[in-house]
Amino acid sequence: MNAGINRRRFLGQAAGVAAGAAAAPVLSAGPASAGGRGPADLIVYNGRVQVMDRHMRRAEAVAIRDGVVMAVGRERDVRRLAGRGTESIDAGGGTVLPGINDSHVHLGGYGLDFPPYTIEVDVATIKELTDAVAAAVAAAPAPGSWIRGQGWNENRLPHPPRRTDLDPVSGDHPVILRDFSGHMMAVNSTVLRLAGITRDTPAPPGGVIEKDAAGEPTGVLRESAQDLVNRVVPPFTEAELESAVDKAIMMLHAQGITSITDPGIPLAQLALYERKARAGTLPLRITALITGGRSPDQVRTTLAAYKPPRGVDPRILRVAGVKLIIDGVPTAAQTAWLHEPYVDGTNGKPVIEGDTIEEAVANMHAMIALVHNAGMQVGTHATGDAGIDVVVAGYLAAMRGDRRHRDPRHYVIHGDLTSPRTLRTMARHDIGVNMNATIKYVLGRTLDANLGPERTDYQWPYRTALDLGVRVTSASDAPVTSPSWLQGVQSAVLRKGLYGGVAGEAERITVREALVTYTRTSAWQDHAERWKGTLEPGMTGDVCVVDGDVVGADPETLVGMPIAATILGGRVVYDGKPDPATANAMAPAAVKSRNARGAACLQRGACCCKRA
Repeated sequence: MNAGINRRRFLGQAAGVAAGAAAAPVLSAGPASAGGRGPADLIVYNGRVQVMDRHMRRAEAVAIRDGVVMAVGRERDVRRLAGRGTESIDAGGGTVLPGINDSHVHLGGYGLDFPPYTIEVDVATIKELTDAVAAAVAAAPAPGSWIRGQGWNENRLPHPPRRTDLDPVSGDHPVILRDFSGHMMAVNSTVLRLAGITRDTPAPPGGVIEKDAAGEPTGVLRESAQDLVNRVVPPFTEAELESAVDKAIMMLHAQGITSITDPGIPLAQLALYERKARAGTLPLRITALITGGRSPDQVRTTLAAYKPPRGVDPRILRVAGVKLIIDGVPTAAQTAWLHEPYVDGTNGKPVIEGDTIEEAVANMHAMIALVHNAGMQVGTHATGDAGIDVVVAGYLAAMRGDRRHRDPRHYVIHGDLTSPRTLRTMARHDIGVNMNATIKYVLGRTLDANLGPERTDYQWPYRTALDLGVRVTSASDAPVTSPSWLQGVQSAVLRKGLYGGVAGEAERITVREALVTYTRTSAWQDHAERWKGTLEPGMTGDVCVVDGDVVGADPETLVGMPIAATILGGRVVYDGKPDPATANAMAPAAVKSRNARGAACLQRGACCCKRA
């Protein structure tokens, strides 16, 4: 199966699943099923089918008709639904799951993180780096277009890349290369000229403009000096964003992902999604949260300008509500708002407008109420326990103040340090939490010096939350981490970090529990549990086939299991054979480099939610 799925017309007896695999009796759709009557369009067989319903039933095969699951159960029973035109997929004894729902992905940002929009320069020599720039220049769409790159590390290179390295290969193209940590950038002479940086330019407070022996800028800018260049870098064009979205969707398909939540998008990006959905060129189920800003007035402006998408299938594109933000992140940046300060005695604070903490809290509650009263869902970035408590209190006040909306499903985004007391409150009022096991993996024990060992162990309390009855979803937060849900499952089960060590054995959960957070509960967060998130008859025919036994294998091996097929609405959108660019992006070394860069980004406080 590593060479791709085995697809053929359904003829003859298929091989059975491995001995000992439990299978549920066939569960067929009733006469009113959306799948209609007649033979199946597609059958996936010879698999370890995890139905992911509340009974956690298992099966051997699943049949889809008209984009809907018509039956799931024993292979010999499901085979009876085949006709002359039925296509089949041999799962090869692998795991068959509902399509994965990554419930926090910045789709445009993820796509723009790859060539040709951003080139990878995590290399060991200056020659390799300049070769990558030269190749990007040769492939540039127009004279003078910007060449953007990321990932270089001065500890690997003989020296940071300088304008004298970049100028000979860049022609008239402005070149900006950010290092892996976000603390430095290297630019060519064209960019220095556009930014007005000369030998006489003073460095801003906290910044460094590196100069050569003659006193001329070398093109290397550190810390706040990067802002001198950032202000002249143009945004990506709409055409570039659309192309990046297409690329991102293709890469998500290669991970078995069929649904996402894209949180904090501007209205212009929503318009792009709406246009693509109407044209039938959006092969991904997107639940969107539009960005709400940092004050009640900004929320009012957003709500006044928002117009619900028209003429689109809400199962492809649906705006659920608004994303808000109350604090930063509990990393070395120490911008999350805590009840007890960081190890060094400092603390974060609300990022909401307000001259005092009390004013900021009042504004946060007003913002939540505005969205709730508009009949929309609120997802709020909150990582520190003090910030989380304010958000949950705001949700409760809004729900009590306007009871017309009885099932809003407001939720906390990230929820790193949600206390057990607050988790109990959330469970009682059906307030969810969207956690990030992949970020737990990239951070591991690196926060001991900031939070202390006890809070580092507790961060992302999966076990506590589930035991208290909270609805927990999982997400990658791509592009901060690679959208590998298998890595997320592995991390939630083992709590092992990228750089070694275990952070929070007491918060480990089982593989099946982790899978629920990527399927059934994510569908609940989307208000979509009646039509997606499981492989029960009548549910949408979104399927992920994994080349391996996800539930029964050693969890240490999960991240290495290939995705063999991805099916969206009964149509195969990924057949296990990635194109070269996708294969390169999914290679273990590339994923490790991307995750390391995400960890560095988080440590400096530039999390995706602050960029979104």
